Amino acid sequence: MSPTRNPFVVRREPSGRRHEVTSAPEARRPRLDQGAVLQAAENVVDREGYDALTMTLLAAELDTRVSSLYNHVANLEDLRALVQVRAMRLLGEHVRRAAMGHSGADGLRVLSHELRAFARSHPQRYAAITRPPIDPEAFFAAAADTIEALAVMVRSAGLPEERLLPTGMAVFAALHGFVSLEVAGYFGGVEDDLDAVYEMVIRGAVTAAVLEATHG
Repeated sequence: MSPTRNPFVVRREPSGRRHEVTSAPEARRPRLDQGAVLQAAENVVDREGYDALTMTLLAAELDTRVSSLYNHVANLEDLRALVQVRAMRLLGEHVRRAAMGHSGADGLRVLSHELRAFARSHPQRYAAITRPPIDPEAFFAAAADTIEALAVMVRSAGLPEERLLPTGMAVFAALHGFVSLEVAGYFGGVEDDLDAVYEMVIRGAVTAAVLEATHG
């Protein structure tokens, strides 16, 4: 019986070339942290929907065990809350950039288009931020940029301070009504130009805000 060959020795091949046999190192999984977990959760939400997000789906996305996820998030509710907060913060970043250099009715139009663009790009995350917040304190802190941008536009239209909140809520409700229906596919069979329809919605919301400022 021939002795067992050492797999790590250097031996000479028949061709005369020297050949070293080594064993390839096993590929290691990237180390998990909360940022990676939340990014994967957003991928699941974007693909499957906010309501479909579960710890089991997330573990499969990361190719890890469910138990490993609890090192980074407390539970499913905590995970969904963090997804809401991150989505709200992302919308705020978009809105803050879009609002620069605008005010009044012009600013309201710009913010209206930015809201629609965000919802169309991230429909499932938009759905997440229009649900009752799981962690209201963190959610509204993340919403500060969006709320302030809207308040600035309404305030610059001449509205008194005490009317900012209800008017801002009314403007958002009108825009959200169209946007949520659009991203849900409600207008799928409509042949008319939806951009023109949305402009009508914006004009109605902006006109209401200006009228509130001048005749409130």
